[in-house]
Amino acid sequence: MVETITPVHTLVSTACWTASVRAMERVRADRLFDDPWAAALAGAEGAAWLARRSANSVVPIIVRTRFFDDFLQRITHQHAIRQVVLLAAGLDTRAFRLPWPSQTRLFELDQPPVVQYKEAILGAAGAQPTCVRQAIEVDLTAPWQERLITAGFDPHCPAGWLIEGFLFYLSRALLTQLLEEVTRLAAPGSWLGFDILNSTVLTSSLTRSWVDMQAESDAPWIGTMDDPVGFLRPHGWNATLTQAGQPDANYDRWPYPIIPTTMPNMPHHWFVIAQKEAPRPS
Repeated sequence: MVETITPVHTLVSTACWTASVRAMERVRADRLFDDPWAAALAGAEGAAWLARRSANSVVPIIVRTRFFDDFLQRITHQHAIRQVVLLAAGLDTRAFRLPWPSQTRLFELDQPPVVQYKEAILGAAGAQPTCVRQAIEVDLTAPWQERLITAGFDPHCPAGWLIEGFLFYLSRALLTQLLEEVTRLAAPGSWLGFDILNSTVLTSSLTRSWVDMQAESDAPWIGTMDDPVGFLRPHGWNATLTQAGQPDANYDRWPYPIIPTTMPNMPHHWFVIAQKEAPRPS
């Protein structure tokens, strides 16, 4: 069976879309984050995509960005995590725009065209990371763990892992494989953050316009999970769910009705936070 994989050129495009939203946020007086390089990274493609979106329609991306900013800052500043792995990092600039504790090592993994485009833009801008940063060119649907270890990642020490805006582009088999690979590399005490859709998103009239836009852009959403907490539990992760609009993911910017995080028969775009527990004595 051949797995569905989003084309590389599309992954570059979707990364430009997200960067364009960060660029839009930067000009607000009440901005939730400040990304000086976002406009250059977004380029003409990102700007054109954003021009076709309403301001409210991209608020979920803004809230998600700030939510995972806070997650990474919390685990590094409050829980002494000193190695952070961004899987499918895209055009993320957290290595440059966030204040990291001393000795933080941050690893960014993505497809070679994405990494090369990003390095060219940031290099031309003279951007300097605020941590020890390592960009790794790799296909996450192929073996990647040894490349990460060779780059200096220590699988014996707790780490922070982030998979943002990516899993819904993978088949269920591939996203399960990726999370299992993270689990094998994550030492007890590690933290994991990711966002995921439930299956109702793909069929609900409430999300139809965005689902159709993704498909028409050659970037269909296909990966879903209906019980992320239940999936992670047997893998040793203690997980919690939230979503944009909830008190911990609102920031006084959410413009839509707020529904309970696990309300049945409703579309959900969950933010998942989990910590890996120590093995229990046999």
